[in-house]
Amino acid sequence: MRNVTKAIFIESLHCQVMAWKMRSGQLDGELSIGERFRMEQGEEIGRRARLLFPDGLLVEEKGNSALMRTKQLMAEPAVKSIFEAYFLVGQFVARADILLRKADGWHMLEVKSSAKEKKEYLDDMAYTTMLIQDSEVNVSRISLVIISKDFRLGMDNERLFTIIDHTGDVLDRAEELKEMRETVDELTSVLEQPEGQLTLECKKCPRFRDELSGNADNHIFDLPRLSKKKFAELSQMKITEIENIPADYRLTAHQEMVRKSVNSGEIFAKASLGSELDKLTWPIYYLDFETVMTAIPLYPEIAPYTQVPFQYSIHRSAGPQGATEHFEYLANHEKDCRRELAENLIRDLGNFGSVMMYTPFEKRIIRELAETYPDLAVELNKIISRLDDLEAIIRKNFYHPDFHGSTSIKKTLPALVPELSYENLEIGEGGAALSEFAYMAMGKYGRDEVQKKRKDLLEYCKLDTLAMVKLHERLMDFTRSSSNGDRISPSSILKTAYP
Repeated sequence: MRNVTKAIFIESLHCQVMAWKMRSGQLDGELSIGERFRMEQGEEIGRRARLLFPDGLLVEEKGNSALMRTKQLMAEPAVKSIFEAYFLVGQFVARADILLRKADGWHMLEVKSSAKEKKEYLDDMAYTTMLIQDSEVNVSRISLVIISKDFRLGMDNERLFTIIDHTGDVLDRAEELKEMRETVDELTSVLEQPEGQLTLECKKCPRFRDELSGNADNHIFDLPRLSKKKFAELSQMKITEIENIPADYRLTAHQEMVRKSVNSGEIFAKASLGSELDKLTWPIYYLDFETVMTAIPLYPEIAPYTQVPFQYSIHRSAGPQGATEHFEYLANHEKDCRRELAENLIRDLGNFGSVMMYTPFEKRIIRELAETYPDLAVELNKIISRLDDLEAIIRKNFYHPDFHGSTSIKKTLPALVPELSYENLEIGEGGAALSEFAYMAMGKYGRDEVQKKRKDLLEYCKLDTLAMVKLHERLMDFTRSSSNGDRISPSSILKTAYP
């Protein structure tokens, strides 16, 4: 069993099962390109933070060698700054991002590649502080180092960071964590996976479906807007699956639609679905953006983590018969092309007809473009007035038993349009698109590789809007095919739409 790292300890405060899996190595695996990109950004911010203290020494060793090196450096008065100092107390390990020698002790700095303070950072700092203290080292000050939103390319490295003192609250929290340490060690080192306690917070866990759902096909977390009260009541009755909810148990109208769909295996829709679709104005334009945001800005006059749109796809349908035109734009990765993108967007979306998006993301991007380019604001705001949200229409009026509580396009498409799939694409999700464009902008790829990546990006974004076209068509097929008011079998709608 491996040592307890900061990540394992912090996870144990929320989920014993996931912490146990982490410590036993069951969650080890290859990183996705998006995960790798985020990790590399964190490493770059850490490297730049170390530049603030040019006399600092980096502990590059691992394990016992790192422990000995850390002790050696801390014992030498001439060493004023230490990076990645290593501490081992029993089965618990930690590295301190930056340690500064002061007259009254050591100043510990925790570096985060974020432009915002987050409450979970308190536990991160407290865990490292706890181990330093237990190594008989005096920690006199503790600070959080985050990215300044005022930074722009060309500024001195010092202006990239904001340093915030958190000494008092971290020291208090470190004392609380000390009381939990023995329990954490015991719970994460047992041979058999602990049973764990299901809480409403588990719903937010990205691994819940695969790791913790207990093989429930239709977990109660699939119910929309499940309240703390309802979760507590169902948990008290030991109910975890929708199929086992008593028929007389009171649910909201939307939750009841989901329950009926799960229990019957049929698609359910509210009568309002048809009227919602009838409000749309032909021609309909189906719009999707891809954006990139990085800790270190890619272009001048852009703040860290600014969401920069670099691509869009538009399918245009003149009428219910389907899409007849396609427009696309992909920026030159070597420069900021937002104005050019906005101008092309205005041209390609014309002056009339509904503009379909999937979630309000596109609305936010267009609004930000209007704020950035006031001379284009009138035309961009006209586009905003034409926007309709297909995901909201589905979420409010429609449910398929294969949605499993989600109306994201990655759930609705395989359920309603199984002939379309992202599986065979080289770029198959937004995190990968963001990362690949950023890598191109950073000069990571040669010319041939850039051409291939651009082709892959165009294919991915094009499928996003084609998926919207087909989902809309399928919903219209449903409103025409439903013979019993609000339900129809999934197989029937598929046969009706594609005989």
